[in-house]
Amino acid sequence: MHNDKSTPYSLDRRHLLLAGAAATAGSLLPVSHATAADLDLEDPWGRLNALAKLRGSLDGGMVMWWMQGVRYGVVDNVLTPLFNMLVGSFLRTKPIPGQGYELTMLELSYFTDLQTGAVLDTFTNPYNGKLCQVPEQRLGPYPVMMTPAGVVLPKAPAFGDVELTTKVGPAIVQGDQVWIRDDSAMKVDSRHPMMGKHTYNELVTYHGRLSDINNPELPSAPADIAFQSITSWREWMQADGVGGHTIARASGAKISRVEDFPREYLAAARARHGAIMDNPEAALDTPPAPPGPKPE
Repeated sequence: MHNDKSTPYSLDRRHLLLAGAAATAGSLLPVSHATAADLDLEDPWGRLNALAKLRGSLDGGMVMWWMQGVRYGVVDNVLTPLFNMLVGSFLRTKPIPGQGYELTMLELSYFTDLQTGAVLDTFTNPYNGKLCQVPEQRLGPYPVMMTPAGVVLPKAPAFGDVELTTKVGPAIVQGDQVWIRDDSAMKVDSRHPMMGKHTYNELVTYHGRLSDINNPELPSAPADIAFQSITSWREWMQADGVGGHTIARASGAKISRVEDFPREYLAAARARHGAIMDNPEAALDTPPAPPGPKPE
């Protein structure tokens, strides 16, 4: 893979010195939630701690997320809905002193028909009429590192070559409400059938309560999410010559029980990935399957 220079896999000397200086000065430790002081969301480490508490649980417990949304084609600046998206993810966060948080995540998504809501195994591209096979939308479980500068991938990610640039923040605070941005831009060249070769931009905003983030008794802060992405056409969509690109928007929330997934997601996930839904903790400990042949 080819990591962007702004996000090396191991934090550079500047970030390590920043972490050491913070600890020496008696201010916030980079990976501690048991602090009596409020987090400074203008400080990179403060934002990282807040984001880790919104995204996951600082005690290492598993949390889950759901999102619902729509993906659109954009050709000649006109939006055309393609399909609905049902997204679920399972993740754990582990503090790594002086570096950040290791995040292990498994994502299961389903695309559904705009009219019937049925999960799609095939998709007809509305721009050229081509019938496309929808690959399994499973990603992970993969580990990444959450750092003050953004997410850093392993040196050899299982899903292919990736050029990645990420950014955490800014944090916006209004009263007891806080929003933290977590943005990514990627160029992917993958043998994974759901990915292939494409360009992907993701704009995510996590929202929660400042009082929950600063509460040392809460390892995990209740949170919700707003998601947007702008991407080139995936290879499996057979859009050669169509032009344009795709965008998606979705929203959702963090949950702690499988039963709290939306009804539509639960029905699809139990039908397609019943073993994972029965024991997602065990699924997070299972190495991902090989990506298989690159799509034609």
